[in-house]
Amino acid sequence: MECCAGWSWMATVLCLFTLALTISITIPAMAQDSIETSQDPAGSAQDLTATDNSSFLCATPASPRNLPFICVGKRFNAIKETLTQDWAGYRTKLASLGITSIHSYTAQFMGNPSGGQSQGFTYAGTLEALITWDLHKLLGIPGFSFNVGAAYSSGQNLSEKYVGNEFTVQSSFTGRGSISLQQMYLQQQFFDGALTIAVGRLAPASTFAALPVFNNYINGGINAVPGSLGINDLTFTASPPGVEWGAQAIYNLTPTIQVAAGIYNTNPYAAAGNDNGVNFAFQQGNTGVLTVAQVSYLHNQAQGDIGLPGEYMIGGFYDSNNFSSLSSPDGTVSGSYSLYAMFQQMVYREGDSSSQKGLTMWGEAAVSPEPSVSSMPYFLGGGLSYQGLIPSRGKDIASLGVIYGSFSAYIPQTSGETVIETNYRITLKPWLTVTPDLQYVMKPSGSSNVRNAVVLGAQLTVTF
Repeated sequence: MECCAGWSWMATVLCLFTLALTISITIPAMAQDSIETSQDPAGSAQDLTATDNSSFLCATPASPRNLPFICVGKRFNAIKETLTQDWAGYRTKLASLGITSIHSYTAQFMGNPSGGQSQGFTYAGTLEALITWDLHKLLGIPGFSFNVGAAYSSGQNLSEKYVGNEFTVQSSFTGRGSISLQQMYLQQQFFDGALTIAVGRLAPASTFAALPVFNNYINGGINAVPGSLGINDLTFTASPPGVEWGAQAIYNLTPTIQVAAGIYNTNPYAAAGNDNGVNFAFQQGNTGVLTVAQVSYLHNQAQGDIGLPGEYMIGGFYDSNNFSSLSSPDGTVSGSYSLYAMFQQMVYREGDSSSQKGLTMWGEAAVSPEPSVSSMPYFLGGGLSYQGLIPSRGKDIASLGVIYGSFSAYIPQTSGETVIETNYRITLKPWLTVTPDLQYVMKPSGSSNVRNAVVLGAQLTVTF
C-alpha cells in the first residue's frame, strides 16, 4: 500500500511539473504581445497608470513579495500590474488620500520523488499585504510616510518533513500558519529622495544582502538573501516571518554609490514571528543589538546610462548577543559577525538600452568565521538568468543557480550541503506568473547518510 501511495503522489508531482512546463511552450506568442501593447482602459490621465523609472532595482513594486525597502511606495500601473485593477474606483480614492495598498499570494507546490529522508509532497503559501500612507497631504511634511504590512502563511515545509536539508526548498514557507503583523515603521526622505531614514518594526533582510535577481528563484537559500546569514543569526530576519525594533538609513552618495546602515533589536521570538507579530517586547532572553552596514555600486543605473546594468555590494553585521557554544554545550560565546559580498551583472542584451531581455550573471559569498557560534561558517553561490530566452516569450525568465554551504567542524558527521536549482518563470499576465522548478539537493544537511534528493514542483504568484 505504501508503495502504491508513493507512486500516486510521485505521478502527481511529475504531472504538475510537466503541465507547468508545457504552458510555457504552448501559450501563443500573441498573448505575450498583448501584455506589452495593451492600452490602459482608464486612460493616461489616471494616477494609477503612472510608474517610476526604477525597473532594475524595483521590477515589481505592485507586489509586497520580497519587496526591497527602497522600493516601498514606488508608483506602479495598477491597471496593468494587478488582477483587481482599480477596485471599482476605491483605489483611486485611496490614492487621492496618499494611501497605496499592494497585495500578493505566492503558492509553492513541491515534492521529492527520490532521495531525502523519505518521499513526500507539500504545499507552502503566503498571502501578503502592505499599506503605504504618504503623510505629506495630512501633515504637510514632504517625504514623510507610514508603512505597515501583514502576512498569512500556510502549508508545510518539504525540507523539514521529507528532504531533511538546511536550504529550504520552498522560500514561501515561514512556519507560522496564522495571520501576523509584519513591518510597521515611519519613513522620512531628505535631499530629493537621496537619503531615506526609517524607524519602527523592520526586517533587516528586506534592506540588506539582497539582489533583484534572487527573486527569480524558489529555494530559500538563494531567495531572498544568502542562506547562511539567517541560519547563523536568526535575528537577521526577513518579513515574513518576523521583524525587529530598529532604525535604518540608505543614502545615495552619488548616482552610482549607495551606503546603508541599520541597528536592530535581537529578540529571537520577534524574528521568528511569534505571537502573531503583536508582542512588542524588546527583550525576551536577548541582551545585545544587531548592527549592519553595506556599500553598493550601482553600475549603469543612472538616468541616461545606456550600458549594461549591474549591482555590486559588500556588507556585514555584528550581533553583540551571547550565543550558545557549539564547541562547549554548556558554554556561551559573546558576539558574532558575518561578512558578505555579491553582484549581478547583465552581460548580454537583446535590443536597445530600454530592453530588459538578455543574460544576467550573479555571484555571492558569505563568511561567518566563528565555527563555535556559526553552524554554517562559509557560503558560496552563483548562477545565470535569461529574460526572453524563447523569442516569442519576452517576459519569461529562465534561471540556473548553485549554492553551497559548509557546516561547522563542531557539528559531527557533517560536511556541506549543495543545491542546484533551475526553473522557468512564465509570465501569463503582468500580475500572474507560473514557475516550474527543479532542484537537486546534494548531501542534505551535510550528511552522507541522507540520499541526494530530486525536488520537483511549481510556484504560482498572483498580484492583486
